[in-house]
Amino acid sequence: MLKNYIVLFFRNLQRQKLFSFINLLGLTVSIVSTLVIYLYVRHEFSFDRFHKDADRIYRINQTFIWGEGNSNSQFASTGPGVAYAVDAELAEVELLTSIHTPGNFIVSYTNPSNEVISLEETKVLAADSNFFKMFNFPIVKGNKETPLLQANTMVMVESTAKHYFGDEDPIGKLVYLGNLGADAEKKTYEVTAVVKDPPDNSYIQFDVLLSMNSFPQVKRLYWSWIWTQLETYVRLDKNANIENTKSKLVQIPRKHAEQTLQRIMNTTFDDYIKSGKKWELFLQPLTEIHLPKEVVLNRLNDSGNIKIIYSFIGAAVFIFLLSCVNFMNLSTAQFTRRVKEASVRKILGLGRKELSINYFTEALLFCLIALIAALASAQLLLPGFNLITGKSLQLNLLGDPGLIVILVSIALLMAILSSSYPALFLSSFNPVEALKGKLKSGREGRTFRNGLVVFQFSVSILLIICTVIVFEQLNYISEKDLGFTKENLMVVNHVEGMKNGESFANAALNVPGVLNSSWCSSVPPTIWGGDKFSAEGMKNQTFALNYTSADEAFLPTLDIKLKFGRNFSKDIPGDVDRVILNETTIKRIGWNVDESVIGRKIETPGGDAKFEVVGVVADFNYWSLATAIEPLAIFHINNTKKEYLNVGDKQLVALRVEAQNSQAWETTFEQLNKLWKVHAGDTPFQYSFVDQSFAETFKTQQQFGKVLIIMATLAILIASLGLLGMIIYSLEQRSKEIGIRKVSGATVWNILSLISRGYTRLIILAFMIGAPLAYWLMQQWLQDFSYRITPSLWVYAEVGIGTLLIAVLITSYHSIKAAMTNPVKVLKDE
Repeated sequence: MLKNYIVLFFRNLQRQKLFSFINLLGLTVSIVSTLVIYLYVRHEFSFDRFHKDADRIYRINQTFIWGEGNSNSQFASTGPGVAYAVDAELAEVELLTSIHTPGNFIVSYTNPSNEVISLEETKVLAADSNFFKMFNFPIVKGNKETPLLQANTMVMVESTAKHYFGDEDPIGKLVYLGNLGADAEKKTYEVTAVVKDPPDNSYIQFDVLLSMNSFPQVKRLYWSWIWTQLETYVRLDKNANIENTKSKLVQIPRKHAEQTLQRIMNTTFDDYIKSGKKWELFLQPLTEIHLPKEVVLNRLNDSGNIKIIYSFIGAAVFIFLLSCVNFMNLSTAQFTRRVKEASVRKILGLGRKELSINYFTEALLFCLIALIAALASAQLLLPGFNLITGKSLQLNLLGDPGLIVILVSIALLMAILSSSYPALFLSSFNPVEALKGKLKSGREGRTFRNGLVVFQFSVSILLIICTVIVFEQLNYISEKDLGFTKENLMVVNHVEGMKNGESFANAALNVPGVLNSSWCSSVPPTIWGGDKFSAEGMKNQTFALNYTSADEAFLPTLDIKLKFGRNFSKDIPGDVDRVILNETTIKRIGWNVDESVIGRKIETPGGDAKFEVVGVVADFNYWSLATAIEPLAIFHINNTKKEYLNVGDKQLVALRVEAQNSQAWETTFEQLNKLWKVHAGDTPFQYSFVDQSFAETFKTQQQFGKVLIIMATLAILIASLGLLGMIIYSLEQRSKEIGIRKVSGATVWNILSLISRGYTRLIILAFMIGAPLAYWLMQQWLQDFSYRITPSLWVYAEVGIGTLLIAVLITSYHSIKAAMTNPVKVLKDE
């Protein structure tokens, strides 16, 4: 029996080449997209699940205290005091570890050949001795018990160790951290262990891991909840009640943050809360860090976006259903073509059950052929998909039995869905009536088929509208006025290792192509210095203030607009202890945004350090555009009160370079590199561009847009193939009707209008369903942006008209071809 089904399938495949091709192409495209999205989604949900006790590990987050406009966001950065408090108050904490982000370092090693190997390491973390007890990063060489116990010890990943030591044994080797200049401060570290490179589905990524004891300020600030430079993790006891633990966390800030508030802000916890502020602690499961359920500002790494993941899943499901609908639609449309064959088989004794199995077998064989084609296509397409998404997904059937189960399940589900209507309904016809010709061509399932067409184009319109709006939003972000000019703004790193960073900044002005040069501690979008401040008229209240330090050339180099007052001046020595604020700071303090603020003062809590306001700049975006502008201060880089400011030791030089061709840029770069060697010796010349750094802040959204465009293209392709098949079949069935109408005097336009009218109505109905749903979905997505577009009605109109035109073009060609056919050819047998 099965052999007969297979023989019949191949006969029909050969007989109906066009419809078979449409079905196979639609099913193949569907399986490829479903498979690739499945691999992507599975990878996203696999983050940090490889740790042995991942289900019991939580990160302690707190309220975002540095941006009062984002007080509802959680902040992954905590002070050392949080770890001490949690350890003291929560008996169910089985293990606790903290991770510090000390910044980038130049790491250098002198090999036995007296050759100096140096590189800027950008993935540097510091951790305490519990790190490897908490997390499963396998140690392959060295001290496996306490590699991070002693000060000035480090652990390297295998790839980093290979770079510095080659085939030498890394354990016990001494390396230097710090710049290579003769006057630069360098620290010696011993390599105590080598670990496997962290997998790409790990939130914690590092190339070098330093011992926390190498940073005495962490221990010295054990009481501080303000020095938010750590991420704190706990492993709870197996019997811990999570809800009970969360209720205990609520009480901890009131009891333990009091010392910090009184010492730094001269206020009590109750007064802090009464002022309308929050300070809460939260438990976030390790396995949810990459795809958080709510907004969390991470310190170690970027997180994914659960809305994007759900969008991909939804798009894959829709495309999966579209191909099933195509198969179902074309099967029902061809029903009358095969009804006599099936009627004869029924009369010869074939039951409804056997006919249903026949339809299912046919669908399953289609799906299996499409599955084989899809696997080959996926292997070809995965490298391009990885390039778009920044992943390293692989299709490995031999090493991934679960994937085989998924693929077989996809084929079976697709076969069941595709054959459901033919198997259940088209097998129930009366064979005698069919042989007598009483089953009118195509009319029995017309309503059902029209409903499927509406579904297909509703999905296509939905995806196309979403794609257009996503790209309009991304284009808006990339072109939005940030309040300063980010183009052609070059940042030179590691200036702190020079004897005099200011001299390098001044000398750079003599390099051809350099227009401005500023010596500073940070530039957008990475201005992360911050603390609590008070101001005249605030009555002992404090506010969060982010800040950087810079010289007099900072404003002109970045092209920041001065609203009131003046810039720092070299001619006025007292300016080194003055400050420039942005408009948002003035509003947050409660001062009038006018000239009256010049000469007023802000101060650290307790009044230990006071700074006179010398100027006010227009607001500019110094963080990602996903975040609103917060208060910002620009202190002078030669400030004499640095002990009160947490700007760190990092120093940069920002260079405004001329827009020039590649040859001129090479000259500029070579001159800068030579100048660097004069001032920094053998320290590597490391630089970046601000516009590229901003682009990185919404890289995930850009990847989302690119994948969405692919999914929308596939959806409209499958829907168009289905419509093409329906049109061709419909014209075949109505060929005699068209011939009669031509003989009766109908023009080509009359016939084209007749055929197109019905499908035009279906597309309009599909638009009325798809457009509102797209509007609702995009409103949810746009909420992630502080700066967002309001989609124009023209977007919806253009997509609707465009889809209609595609349908008309598909209809027109074959309708005109049928209308141009000589009616004698189709009516000669009548």
